[in-house]
Amino acid sequence: MKLTKSRIALFITVIVLIIAAIPSLTSIAEGLQKEIAYQFMVDGENWAIVSEKASLEDLLDEYQKQYSKSIDINAKIKNTYFQQKVEIIEVEVMPEAIEPLATARQKIYAAEHEEVSIEVQSGDNLWNIAKAHDLTVSDIEMFNPEVDPDKIFPGDILVVKPLDPVLDVIIEMENTIVESIPFKIDYQKDNNLYKNQKKIVKEGIEGEKEVTYDIALLNGYQHTLEVQNEKILTEPENAIVQIGTKTTVSRGGNINYGVVSGKRISSAYGTRYHPITGRKTYHDGVDIAANSGNGVYAYTDGKVIEAGWNGGYGNCILIDHGNGLKTRYAHLSSIYVKVGQRVEAGTRIGAVGSTGFSTGPHLHFEVIKNGQTKNPLNYI
Repeated sequence: MKLTKSRIALFITVIVLIIAAIPSLTSIAEGLQKEIAYQFMVDGENWAIVSEKASLEDLLDEYQKQYSKSIDINAKIKNTYFQQKVEIIEVEVMPEAIEPLATARQKIYAAEHEEVSIEVQSGDNLWNIAKAHDLTVSDIEMFNPEVDPDKIFPGDILVVKPLDPVLDVIIEMENTIVESIPFKIDYQKDNNLYKNQKKIVKEGIEGEKEVTYDIALLNGYQHTLEVQNEKILTEPENAIVQIGTKTTVSRGGNINYGVVSGKRISSAYGTRYHPITGRKTYHDGVDIAANSGNGVYAYTDGKVIEAGWNGGYGNCILIDHGNGLKTRYAHLSSIYVKVGQRVEAGTRIGAVGSTGFSTGPHLHFEVIKNGQTKNPLNYI
């Protein structure tokens, strides 16, 4: 067949149209191969592309819930969210771009560093443990909310550096707990009482208040804690004590608790509740924070019936004052009396320390009446 100019031009046109159509045909072919998937983004960075959105959401929900396991069952969880910006975006991708859910799981559960724990050894206390790991005692208590700081024993495991996950979870919660309100003591002089005599006319009764806390947890640990509201349930009733010239050692000012000159009462007597876990503990004395080496003095006349090491109490003294009354002085750095020795009110019997299971230098002071502990604030 003879090629004319017009046929040649037509042939060239057809070839050009075919070449021009190739990208579109390729795009259509590729479009037929693409699938709908879900891109998991964290702070704008692609972490994974998965086939099922629901499975990815379940995985993220499971991850968040692990940080709420220690929360008091009576607390109200107001919000749970990621500190980072997390997005799940619908995309069209080639099948080979879709990753198994296990890949997303591995990235979600990844950590900047793993948890570090230590085993409590004989002679350890929270003060020394905190110092050794460049922490505060409050840090140790925060990292171990299930542990009673007044009762740690050799073999216990304490977290000194919590897990630091790559993906951070914030839990905003509210919890209402009942706390005690300490009472005061009204002293009344009585000329009918001799020196070193005293009479408790009325024992003090602690009041109670309902405290609502706003709390934010970061990866399961306290991040912020603020009092939202306080409601007085019962007012405290002051103790009334009649005293002679000097029944016991003189308190002599705001920082003198009679048995020791301290900074403050760091732990009160009675039942306490943890604002996050709701854990209940009972403290059978008062802890008076004081400088190590400060003198500790006998509450009143009596006979020393214990003077030495006593487990978690560390160096400890127990004095029998007669009529069913005993007093205990614990965590001492030094003991200056012996078993069987008689002491008078104000005798220096020891020095403040942090021996045994102690959170730092302080005096643990107990009052025992007929075998039962009593609130020491009724006596000092």
